[in-house]
Amino acid sequence: MTGPGATSGRVADGVAVVTGGARGIGEATARRLAEEGADVVVVDVLGERAETAAEAIAADTGRETLAVECDVGKEAAVEAMAERVADRFGGVDILVNNAGIRVDPNPVTEADEDSWDRILAVNQKGVAFCAKHLIPLMTGGGGDTEGAEGNGSVVNVASMGAEVGRPEWAQYDSTKGAVVAMTKDMACDHAPEGVRVNAVSPGYVVTEYHEPDDSEVAREYREEQTTPSADGPGILKRAADPREIADAVLFLASDEASFVTGTNLRVDGGVSAVGTGFDWDPAQDR
Repeated sequence: MTGPGATSGRVADGVAVVTGGARGIGEATARRLAEEGADVVVVDVLGERAETAAEAIAADTGRETLAVECDVGKEAAVEAMAERVADRFGGVDILVNNAGIRVDPNPVTEADEDSWDRILAVNQKGVAFCAKHLIPLMTGGGGDTEGAEGNGSVVNVASMGAEVGRPEWAQYDSTKGAVVAMTKDMACDHAPEGVRVNAVSPGYVVTEYHEPDDSEVAREYREEQTTPSADGPGILKRAADPREIADAVLFLASDEASFVTGTNLRVDGGVSAVGTGFDWDPAQDR
């Protein structure tokens, strides 16, 4: 699967940490990695939801899972999470920095300091904190733990908003732009250790955030929004299912991407290519 001299994150029989893993893209990613043979750590600020997701993934795939409640915007919490991972698994092969939050859309002239502090803490510093405390577990630098043998993969989840301007989304999109920039620099920093670092920028994705509470209606809603329509977003004229983003993360995390590092993979149905479809807002459809 790998080329000459390749170093990459292992999926089969590896250990993957997925932040924001209790629902949406994170849950789909954790499940997809487990389906390919990874043991998975589901990290989320929603502790009970993380437990539920981890138990379901373990039951469906037969892989070992661990749920950890953690606010990635707080370094002490991330450090404690990393210690739990080290105690349980000894090392890490894959880190998916998916955890992120939104704040009410506003131009910068109306955004307050508290909302800036919170979104920067989770969306930007959270990525850095998780990398700081988990990359050493990939490279054997995790103290008493053995760690992985110098092979690892980090996938940071950014957004199409890092590529295309949108009115009133300066706070969210600027943090995702920072994630893309950080990805390139992290790739430079950790290549000598055998760690690849890439980003994925999703477009419109239908998750629980958008769906009605009723499960049957939610299924119908997801099918409707992921089916191409005349007024749908981007080139493909539809939204994505979370699993489609998870498949892209899986590729970058796996040995199949052994010569890919420092890149940002746009998985947005062509929105950033043509810059159309911004009127589509599933949150308003409710």
